Amino acid sequence: MKSFTRALAAAALAALLALPAPARAEDCETVMTALGEAIALATKNFETTMEDLKKIMSGGADDKKKQTVKNMFCSSGGELLGTSRATRAVAGSCEDQKKALAGFDKSIKEMETAIDGTCK
Repeated sequence: MKSFTRALAAAALAALLALPAPARAEDCETVMTALGEAIALATKNFETTMEDLKKIMSGGADDKKKQTVKNMFCSSGGELLGTSRATRAVAGSCEDQKKALAGFDKSIKEMETAIDGTCK
């Protein structure tokens, strides 16, 4: 599922960038909708992972559990971050999405900070 989300985002970005300039504005809405669905899926996966992590940690934590939790968080968080970055890149190319860039930048920065603090 994670590979599918990444592939969808990459394909959407590649398709948008391959279009001639006049067609881009017409197709931005379609591509942004597809990427919005990819973000919704990545967010749902992240939320599910976080619930799983709570269950894992509820019974105490040895070093193996801590490493498992870290790996699961980093993987799921990285998927969400990558999907968000792809969406932000496309939004930057779409004239009608320019207003959303500050929101994308803020949420991406917050995710990077959380992931960097745990996963490096």
